[in-house]
Amino acid sequence: MKESTMAKRYDYMDWLRVLAIFTVVGVHVVSKIINTGDASEWEWQLANWIDSALRWCVPVFFMLSGALLLNLKREDPIGEFLKRRLTKVIIPLLFWSGVYIAYKVFEQGESFTAWEMVVLFLTDDVYYHLWFMYVIIGLYIMAPFLKILVKNMDQKTFLYFLGIWFFFSGILPFVQKMYGFEPALVAGLFQPYIGYFLLGAYLVRYPLPKKAIWPLLGLSFIAYLATVYGTHNLTVKNGELDEFYYEHYRPTQIVISIFIFALFQHLGPRIKPNPLITQLSLATLGIYVIHPLVQFYLNKFFGINETMVNPIVGVPVVWVLIFTISFLIVWTLKKVPGAKHIIP
Repeated sequence: MKESTMAKRYDYMDWLRVLAIFTVVGVHVVSKIINTGDASEWEWQLANWIDSALRWCVPVFFMLSGALLLNLKREDPIGEFLKRRLTKVIIPLLFWSGVYIAYKVFEQGESFTAWEMVVLFLTDDVYYHLWFMYVIIGLYIMAPFLKILVKNMDQKTFLYFLGIWFFFSGILPFVQKMYGFEPALVAGLFQPYIGYFLLGAYLVRYPLPKKAIWPLLGLSFIAYLATVYGTHNLTVKNGELDEFYYEHYRPTQIVISIFIFALFQHLGPRIKPNPLITQLSLATLGIYVIHPLVQFYLNKFFGINETMVNPIVGVPVVWVLIFTISFLIVWTLKKVPGAKHIIP
């Protein structure tokens, strides 16, 4: 691959990464309405329409990581690779787990023994959004071995692998949901996020043709409507929020994620480097870990939340504010000596 092509690829990945983290913030804004409202209310339905359009953000993050790590030509010793990658995640995870435990103690009135804090950390229960960091750690551990797999698979074999992943992660869960029993045949290697990790590597090696974009757009629109109506209908049926269609590994979300990734690939030649986008891209994981605190304190100190006035105004205003403030905090902290170790 020519150097110029590689440069364009990284440009579009920066833009896509920034859009994905902006979308993550949006999910957590509208989720406040969805988790506390009633499906019969127009506010809940509006939030559902918005949320259903945003769930591709996390899969795309995993696809971007796989696209970069699994296609690296540089061959690092496994120990060196793991040390470099895991240090960048584990140290921030330890620090921010401590921050969110402190938040639970001082803001939510909870109390923990030292052992309970350890259990919270080991069981991924410190705070709702930190699960992402644990998945990243697992993917980094697997990356050197998955890279060997990617390197030695031809396109046909790769497609077989992704097809089996789609079956186990995307289709099989519907059996349990529809018929009320859990199939015994569950293949661990085809866990959802490993599949997205490999899917990103595949799309960089074998980009979809331009003519596939419009059909993918059509399928994505159908998938979006299925998410909207599926979530509404299951929630009404069960009498409480049912996030089955929101899950990142449903066929609907897989289709939309592929479309978004492929669209940015084809826009790549038109996307130029941008200093602000580069800075935002470097701050994405920092924005991810800190934005729930920004969301909480905006509401606590200023009464700024997603339902102020009404969601039509509140959602976009709070969304942009949380994102902007989170970035400015991360950007500022990165300038503090030694802070780079705790700001991912």
